[in-house]
Amino acid sequence: MSLWRIAWCYLWNRKLTTVMTVISVALGVALISAVLTLREQTQKRFEEEGQAFDLVIGAKGNPLQLVLSTVYFLDAPVGNIEKADIDKIRAMEDVTAAFPLAMGDTYKGYRIVGTVRDLMDFKWGERHPYALAGGRYWEKPYEAVIGDGVARDTGLKVGDTFTGMHGFAQGGGAEEHAEKPYTVVGVMALSGTPNDRAMFCDIQSVWDVHEHGDEAEEGAEAAGAHEGHEHHASDEVTAALVKLATPALRFEIKDKINKGYNVMAAVPVMEIQKLYDQLLGTAKAVLLAIGYLVVVISSMSILIGLYMAILQRRRDLAIMRALGATRGEIFGAVLIEAFWVTLLGLAVGWALGALTCKLLGLYLATRLGFHIAAVSLSADLITAYSAVLLMGLIAGILPAWQAYRTDIARDLAEP
Repeated sequence: MSLWRIAWCYLWNRKLTTVMTVISVALGVALISAVLTLREQTQKRFEEEGQAFDLVIGAKGNPLQLVLSTVYFLDAPVGNIEKADIDKIRAMEDVTAAFPLAMGDTYKGYRIVGTVRDLMDFKWGERHPYALAGGRYWEKPYEAVIGDGVARDTGLKVGDTFTGMHGFAQGGGAEEHAEKPYTVVGVMALSGTPNDRAMFCDIQSVWDVHEHGDEAEEGAEAAGAHEGHEHHASDEVTAALVKLATPALRFEIKDKINKGYNVMAAVPVMEIQKLYDQLLGTAKAVLLAIGYLVVVISSMSILIGLYMAILQRRRDLAIMRALGATRGEIFGAVLIEAFWVTLLGLAVGWALGALTCKLLGLYLATRLGFHIAAVSLSADLITAYSAVLLMGLIAGILPAWQAYRTDIARDLAEP
């Protein structure tokens, strides 16, 4: 019988201890797997969306808030800007496209985004995040195209109507634009982007809704309160997504816009990278530290479990020596037990980590529109698994040394 088989049989002679040790290793491995996978996948998806457009233009304020609200639909917009400024930026050399966005309403928590029809044809690389799964794009105001996530969550389909609520918080005091219903004319294909959680319509629709609101407000106030009011909703947009002739010009054009116009330009991928470095990087380090701490504790469990097992089967080891097994083979058999326990812990931990990523991926798909892949063997994950395996083997050295020092005569003489 080989040493590998002997070690395997010895492990399952003490099933409870082996199972508990495997579970303790697995919990640490699962945490490490989930943290590394989610960190890598979410950063990858955020950066992929951030790379789609070279610049985001909006009101002066917090550039991260501008990016999150415009590209990812995760925050309230910074404010409105003059449409004339976007027209001037669009005319700049090296600016190939500037798609205006107008936001201010939601439906069941999903953002209604007014824009131009050209945005729906936008692609980068082989990706077409605005592709349709059914229906058509809008042809006139108050026709809407909705994301796959919106359709699944709300049950809206082509031909249905809905009305927007003013603002981005779903509260009882929100104003409903019941007199201006939208008709769903298209449903976008699942894209794995924030677009799955948005509803797109002609920008004129959003302008009309809010000009109507302005008129109602004027009627409710004193006649002279809005005297001299020259700007209406159709003069303003919330933000604009800008594409340049080459990404290399991002910072140059950004500086020109920030200095020459009463707007703010931000580079999406740069802002997201800052977010990860400043906030999520720290969270990742803390969670990884906890994961490795669990693995260290698990390694201690391996050490104690094997050490106690060696004490309990000293007579068996002495018999093996008497039958011709060398000290090196005894030492190796105990290390193989440590290897088996750690390897089983890695396998179970990988499965638990994959399940965790699956469940969190479902949440992120609903919350962010991002679809997270299962645990994949990245360089960081291979390094982490190697470190766990090494710690398991190191934990087996002391029990193996104890077995190596077996005194045949004394242990055989004991009852």
